[in-house]
Amino acid sequence: MSSHRFSNSLLKLLYRHTHSRLNRHNERLWPHVRVGRNAAGEIDSFSYRGRDFPLMNHVLTRGGRSGTGHIIASGPSVKDIDYAQLALTDVMGVNGAIALTDTHPITFDTYCFNDTGFVRARPHLVRRIVTQDLLLFTTPLSLWHVLQQMPADDIRCRIFLIENPQYRARLPLRSVQAVMADAPAGALTLFNEERVLGFAHDIRQGLFDAGTVAYSALQIMAWLGHTEIVLHGVDLRDAAKVPRFYETPADTLPTTLDQYLPHHILPAFTAAADLLANDGVRVVNLSPHSALVADRIEKRDWRMLVGNTPAGNT
Repeated sequence: MSSHRFSNSLLKLLYRHTHSRLNRHNERLWPHVRVGRNAAGEIDSFSYRGRDFPLMNHVLTRGGRSGTGHIIASGPSVKDIDYAQLALTDVMGVNGAIALTDTHPITFDTYCFNDTGFVRARPHLVRRIVTQDLLLFTTPLSLWHVLQQMPADDIRCRIFLIENPQYRARLPLRSVQAVMADAPAGALTLFNEERVLGFAHDIRQGLFDAGTVAYSALQIMAWLGHTEIVLHGVDLRDAAKVPRFYETPADTLPTTLDQYLPHHILPAFTAAADLLANDGVRVVNLSPHSALVADRIEKRDWRMLVGNTPAGNT
């Protein structure tokens, strides 16, 4: 493994000497990753060391789902929910939410991670995710990190590749002004140009990053067509001090949530909730002490979901 890391470090140094700073975000992908794109510039193929990985990018369509979708994050409030009493469908996990299956009968049919720190630090959880029959939304760089940890043949999930519209895989960095100028009409909404806060109506054009994977998941679930999106464990309060539901105080990963909360996460979620409400999409938060503003995103006790199968779910 040390020789593998040494080889990657040498390639990274070589890349930095042969490519401009506008391509710095691609240094891990070179030279073994190839990303193909269609005429609209959207990802439609991915290969690693000459091996092609089938993608769902050209298969999955916008608005293919309806009704209620659930996003389960890793906040400690998840421990207070008795999932044995809930018959959930259309469930998306993010990052370490897969650990919930250790104690609860829950099935994730979709998943999302785009935090390479999580992928590197929690390989045992990542393995559990990618070896299941689910649909994974992840970035080319995160997938590269997965492939550093395990054989490609072990991956069983279906993959839909997502990316930041500024930092596209194997393409140079572009300004937010260029992003908005290049995007088709109605594909992206920009809330704040200085902080690059926005919302993707077409996730093939890229997802805005507000500092938490839960916000990426929100954009995906809305694109999939859900008219009600329920947030589980999106606590966002004292994240640096309080372990995630599956962690102990002695085994807690660092987090930047507190750093991004006031100027990125909260404004993005608030603006997105207003935007989605205008489109007839309701966002509901099950975390009783979440930092998300209650008058913009409805807070609901998880017990209200007991025996409840909203219209549109089957």
